[in-house]
Amino acid sequence: MRVLFLCSEFEGVIKTGGLADASRGLATEMQKLGHEVKVVLPRYGSLYSVPVEENWQSVYFALGGQAQGCAVRPLLNSEVPLALIEHHDYFGRPRPYDDGQDAYPDNALRFAFFCKAALQWCVETGWVPDLIHGHDWQTGIAAYYLKQFYQQALPGTKILFTIHNGAYQQALSAADRAQTEVYPSTAMAGSSMLALGLAYADKVNTVSKGYATELLSEPAANGLAALYQARGEDFSGILNGCDYEQWDPATDLYLTAKYSRTKLKGKLACKTELKQRYGLEQNTAPLFVLVSRVTEQKGFAYLLPALEQWLIEADAQVLMMGTGDLAYIGRLQALNEKFPGRFVFVEGFNEALSHQLEAAGDFFLMPSLFEPCGLNQIYSLRYGTVPLVRLTGGLKDTVRDLADSEPTGIGFFEPTSTALLEALNRALKLYQQPEWYKEVQQRGMQQRFGWAESALHYQLLYQQLQA
Repeated sequence: MRVLFLCSEFEGVIKTGGLADASRGLATEMQKLGHEVKVVLPRYGSLYSVPVEENWQSVYFALGGQAQGCAVRPLLNSEVPLALIEHHDYFGRPRPYDDGQDAYPDNALRFAFFCKAALQWCVETGWVPDLIHGHDWQTGIAAYYLKQFYQQALPGTKILFTIHNGAYQQALSAADRAQTEVYPSTAMAGSSMLALGLAYADKVNTVSKGYATELLSEPAANGLAALYQARGEDFSGILNGCDYEQWDPATDLYLTAKYSRTKLKGKLACKTELKQRYGLEQNTAPLFVLVSRVTEQKGFAYLLPALEQWLIEADAQVLMMGTGDLAYIGRLQALNEKFPGRFVFVEGFNEALSHQLEAAGDFFLMPSLFEPCGLNQIYSLRYGTVPLVRLTGGLKDTVRDLADSEPTGIGFFEPTSTALLEALNRALKLYQQPEWYKEVQQRGMQQRFGWAESALHYQLLYQQLQA
């Protein structure tokens, strides 16, 4: 099939989170399956230094009663054919979605422009896709435009809309709707960019079966439960994959020492080196690690009081890295002062350190309020770092609790400090039984959640749309 990927991030080109990994992982795998895949991205200001081909396309169309135009520039030497939509006013900004603090006020118009330009590019180049695969709210309006304006120009083209995080919807004001020509049949469909995709795409999916189930009701659906429910069998969940070429402790170039399930010695070397680097006491206490955006979604509201209470008595160490909410970060920095040698918070994000933390930890903390799929728990399983997770969304699809017959981690249900404290203490008890800990650890290292399997599920959806 001819498949057009519409996405706002693509790993190796522009990345702010897991959406970039998923876009690249799936597009690459679809190409391996023999599909003709093209990817379209906005050309953000940070991408002006990225080499592009000399041949490029001018595209013209109307939007909100205004004549619009842009350049579409193919990326040079791209593994999957990738084109950048260039419009200086809309995209020539240093960051994709915000100024570092606040979202750009014209985001709805920016990404509506992106979607319409991509559709028009298909028309003007004569490359008519069998299927458009849109990713997250930034592309939801493409489903509306395809149905309203491009039925004749792109006959037979279907659209699949994948929701990576239903909490981010990009609400549409009356002014936004006028500028973007959005006049849907129901008020709910026009409430946000995400709702447009949900209402008008031929099929909709999200990134785990667990999260798909949660989105059918409030509060997980963030006001859109009726739209999810209305999709019936056209709404499903497919788990994201992991790129095991990048995430493998036996080959990971970021690590002090390599290791594998059968040769674990290098894991201890990774732990010793990282503890030394960040001034943690060199003792036999288990090391709990965390790599995360520091936000309410990730459970920090109840993680912080739990950790403060727990570290007073527990023989354990915690090493975290993250960036986000300044109020939470201030409290994390206060814990640095309160528990020297036992707690370290590193503000920011560093790719090398994210790999090193996965390798050094005995346990990985992931107490998310909600988690559409999650990738760090999958990395943790591979690296022999037992995940401690709240059993929600994709976390409950990938981690099996100690109470299960073949456990791979530790899970808890209630999003409270009390439930988390109990899980932390269960982790300590597990660690004090080395043979049981190793059994859980090694079973986790055998788990595989690769893109090849996920892509086959997506291919089935593609085929259903073409039937």
